[in-house]
Amino acid sequence: MDAGKASPVEATAEGACLPVSRPERAGAALRWGRAYLEACGVEPDEARASARLLLARALEVPGHTVVAEPERPVSAQAWSRYVQLILRRGRREPVAYLLGSTEFYGRSFRVTPATLIPRPETELLVDVALAQLGDESCVVADLGTGSGAIAVTLALERPRWTVLATDCSPAALKVARENAGRYGVTSRIRWYTGDWCEPLLAAGWGGRLAAVISNPPYVAATELPTLAEEIRRYEPHVALTPGLTGLEAYQRLVPGAARLLAPGGYLLLEVGHGQADDVTDLLRRHGFRDCRVWKDLASIPRVVGGGGEPGPAGAPSGGS
Repeated sequence: MDAGKASPVEATAEGACLPVSRPERAGAALRWGRAYLEACGVEPDEARASARLLLARALEVPGHTVVAEPERPVSAQAWSRYVQLILRRGRREPVAYLLGSTEFYGRSFRVTPATLIPRPETELLVDVALAQLGDESCVVADLGTGSGAIAVTLALERPRWTVLATDCSPAALKVARENAGRYGVTSRIRWYTGDWCEPLLAAGWGGRLAAVISNPPYVAATELPTLAEEIRRYEPHVALTPGLTGLEAYQRLVPGAARLLAPGGYLLLEVGHGQADDVTDLLRRHGFRDCRVWKDLASIPRVVGGGGEPGPAGAPSGGS
């Protein structure tokens, strides 16, 4: 079939279209996938990107190849794989779950429906941690590690650090361990199953950590219906929302973090839109000084941190 011509189609009940016959070239397959996804309500730019990535997976070639080589043949087996992927994407299943991986800090990480998909804005949390602590030998914790993207990245970027990673989901920790193994840092990450700081305190880490880092769930339960279908239907709700206000995880995490940190240690937290002031106040109420807020590339306050000399949980603090 001529790659420059649209393939014959027939309408489905959803208003999208399935080809009557198999496109024989990558260009035609790509155009069909994009059109199908747009008919399913996927935004045009996202539909284009999704079709490219999924066709590349079906053809087992790099993503740029399907655009650079529109005449590349599409076998019956590859077409079958592609159609199944496109149909699932049309039901708004995230591309990261379809591919089984996503990019974070320039590296590929395995993800599954048991883990939240790491977002680019979370890279700021890593940047801040690396800048605040330098490269000296120390122990840091990543609470609610999920896929392990933060923990593994910290271990890779700072070979002298030991990283403690916690999560309440054994399934998520399994994925995180796989990611650590893939990058050869398993020996420098210790894994704990449990809720936030509790397993680390129980293991005797109180007063010993240089930093506690976390990207906790912060979406208010009332806001879940407003999230994109890809998020609210497929990503684990336990990793998205902690309760009605969206602040519940911070309220549980901060007091424990104050007990885990050594004098002069840092607590660094990713926050949602409009939460920076509330989380900063919470840190100050639990003895953290020199509280700061870092903005992401969209100028949204994204990371809140406190250091200095954390006092006992609940102690008043000055700070700015």
